[in-house]
Amino acid sequence: MPEAVRTYAFDACAAGAENSTVVAPGVTIAERRPRSMLNVRGDPADAGLASALRESFNVTLPLEPNTVTAAGATRALWLGPDEWLLVSERHALQPPASPGRGTLTDLSHGRAVLRLSGPDVRAVLAKGCGLDLHPREFPVDRCAQTAIAKVSVILDHVQPDVFDLYCPRSYARSFWGWVTEACAEYGCRIAPPAS
Repeated sequence: MPEAVRTYAFDACAAGAENSTVVAPGVTIAERRPRSMLNVRGDPADAGLASALRESFNVTLPLEPNTVTAAGATRALWLGPDEWLLVSERHALQPPASPGRGTLTDLSHGRAVLRLSGPDVRAVLAKGCGLDLHPREFPVDRCAQTAIAKVSVILDHVQPDVFDLYCPRSYARSFWGWVTEACAEYGCRIAPPAS
């Protein structure tokens, strides 16, 4: 879909939220607008798949459960023994012509992404998520598929006190409502969308 036609799930929600800014917010919320998201399915031992991904995206798939590898602006999130999510902030990821025995599916318009950051981000996420997000148990470059406020979410710990939350685009409006309400007691700043 051409960029000019593409719409973003959180725009209408954020439009009325500017007044929720406080002097020292405990959490900052920003919509992320990655250029591309690809779901990768295949055998991790398939040399053809590994080679095609290295050549096309300069990324190596993580093999340890719930981990992330990064190469420049591209992150590879482990979703299962034979499934990963590739996310690029700057480049449109074009599937290689010969991905070995793997399959790559474009999910760029299927998920909305929120970035939550700040000293109280774990307390906010704990309101709706049963995972132990203490840095000892869920360090940077750890990811998980979980439910937050009854919405299926992929959680990616990007940097200390910075998490990206991927939710189905059809749930974006209700998920935004839950996140902003959960942040309210800590002070919430709505930042401009990040590309």
